[in-house]
Order: sequence, then C-alpha cells, then structure tokens
Amino acid sequence: VRFIITLLFINIFLFSAKSSFAKDVMGLGIGTRTCTDFLNETVDVRDDGELTDVALFKRLEYMQWANGFMTALNIRYYEKNNRFKKMNTVKKFRDLYEAITDSCYYIKTNGNHNEFSIATYMVFDSLEKENYQEY
Repeated sequence: VRFIITLLFINIFLFSAKSSFAKDVMGLGIGTRTCTDFLNETVDVRDDGELTDVALFKRLEYMQWANGFMTALNIRYYEKNNRFKKMNTVKKFRDLYEAITDSCYYIKTNGNHNEFSIATYMVFDSLEKENYQEY
C-alpha cells in the first residue's frame, strides 16, 4: 500500500513539474517564443541600472539559441551554395542582441508575424556571403 501511494505521489509530482515547463513547443526551445516575449523578458533592470539576473539569463538563452539556429542555417546555406555567409557582424553578443532586437521591432510594426525565429532568420538573411576557400 505504501509503495502504491508513494508511486502515486511521484507521478503527481512529475506531472506537475513537467507541465510547469511546457511553455516551449515540442522541445524546440526558446526560439519558438515570440518577439514580444523576447523584448519583455530581456530588458528588466535593477535600481542600479544593471540587468536583473533573470533578464541576463533569459538574454543569454535567447542568444545561445539564435547563435545555434544561425549556425545551422549557415551550414544549410553552404550545402546549397558552396559558400558560407560572414557572421562576423553578429559575432559579439551585444551586436547579435541589437540586430535581433531591431529585427523584432521591424516585424512587429511591419509584418503580421511575431516569432523570435523569424527575427533571427531575418538577421541571418541580411549577412554577407563569404567564400569557404578563404579559410
């Protein structure tokens, strides 16, 4: 009887813990979120003018996802065109953040989409092309 009750409580605990992390769609990560979420979650500052810990971690999470997504896009671009796009303009954390922020503001005001992944793709699409042989 104890075993069954313990098993029941473990299942309830796991189910509630799993459902509380269900914001991301089908395990695709933070890239499935909206630009509105991105813009709201990454700008909170403390009284001293520094980012809050939560905002900094969210910003890092978004930028890590964007970097991985753009790397995958660049590999796919190479497969189709035998050359990579230059990613030097978004190599720095702040530059990538500002480029995606600008892209989010653009698609929110001029388009009917609000996805963070589309904003990231727009940044990738604007990058210059680079010959693979230069490396």
